Amino acid sequence: MEIRTDSYDHRHVATLDDHDDVHHEMRAKCPVAHSENHGGFWTLTRHEDVDLATRDTTRFSSLPTVTLPAVGAPKPFIPVECDPPEHQKYRTLLNMVFRPRRIEEFEGRIREHVVHLVDTFAANGRADLAKDFVFPLTARVITWFLGIPDEDVARFSEWSLGLVTVGDPEEELRLQTEIRDYYLGLIARRRERPADDLASHLLASTIDGRPVTEEETLDIYLTLTGAGGETTAATGNHLFRLLDLHRDLRERLLAEPELIPSAIEEILRYVTPVYGFRRTTTCEVEVAGTRIPQGEAVWLSWLSANHDESEFPEPGRIIPDRKPNRHLAFGAGVHRCPGAPLARLQLRVMLEEILTRLPDYQLADPDAVSIVPAVTRVITSLPIVFTAPPRSNR
Repeated sequence: MEIRTDSYDHRHVATLDDHDDVHHEMRAKCPVAHSENHGGFWTLTRHEDVDLATRDTTRFSSLPTVTLPAVGAPKPFIPVECDPPEHQKYRTLLNMVFRPRRIEEFEGRIREHVVHLVDTFAANGRADLAKDFVFPLTARVITWFLGIPDEDVARFSEWSLGLVTVGDPEEELRLQTEIRDYYLGLIARRRERPADDLASHLLASTIDGRPVTEEETLDIYLTLTGAGGETTAATGNHLFRLLDLHRDLRERLLAEPELIPSAIEEILRYVTPVYGFRRTTTCEVEVAGTRIPQGEAVWLSWLSANHDESEFPEPGRIIPDRKPNRHLAFGAGVHRCPGAPLARLQLRVMLEEILTRLPDYQLADPDAVSIVPAVTRVITSLPIVFTAPPRSNR
């Protein structure tokens, strides 16, 4: 039997600290719900259903878009808005760039930049951890892969955040045009003079026996601008906020730093920075006894799935050594985030260095920190105070 929840808005719920009060009731009473918001859509809330639908590219298509509401792009973003077999052709190109072994080689460079950023504000005894540390780091790291020069990193950081937070359609179009023009120039330069970056790699590659085009290269760059750095930043800002709100967790990580990798997985589950994606049904489907017609928008709530008590006992607790931890923070199946190894590395290095350099930091005003409506659960400002540490000699 269909149970309608006409007022449900996934974007609003994602801004709430107590979001699972809503999702818990939905999972129990209407695990497949319908809303009239954003032109009408269905929501899957249980881990089992969301996981299966995320992996089912035959019945749940990523076309025409994975965003809800649509961000207004003139064409689908590749490879995230592609279905197999086209998806795998582009994904293979990205996998070569973001393969785990290559990512590991960046740890020293990332740590050096983390230390540099902390040194720029450590003596002040206060900082905005989001604006002075997390956003600059994640923007800088992804620009290494994209081949963006130092002088344009600040501009890239503004673009990355703007793509997921801008609300005005005219401003969004202006922003996309500005980014597109910049990348067209960068790609043209790489065509003439290749370098060790993604554009050069793509332009030297082939799909179905033909060269990758400049337009395809541009599309991939546009995808990574919105998804490459800001999603990791969203997690990082939540991470440091949670370690202030849960001092016992911070003390445990200080005492047992070997728990940091599993703690990061647990915080990814708890936060779920990318709180879901849209799919469109290619045929009539039945989920949990509810029939969804063909051509319907379906929101796969990774945020709800990651708090499903049937999969995660005590989902409202942050358990740093939780095992197993089949979270969906990076998606699942063929669309699983290719940048996951890079995100994990950045989060681990950030956490290790902050716990070492600023172990007593605290939020300057916890009540002033909020999650803004966006494609991700982003926190844009995180003012902290701390005891100024000695300057690093690394």
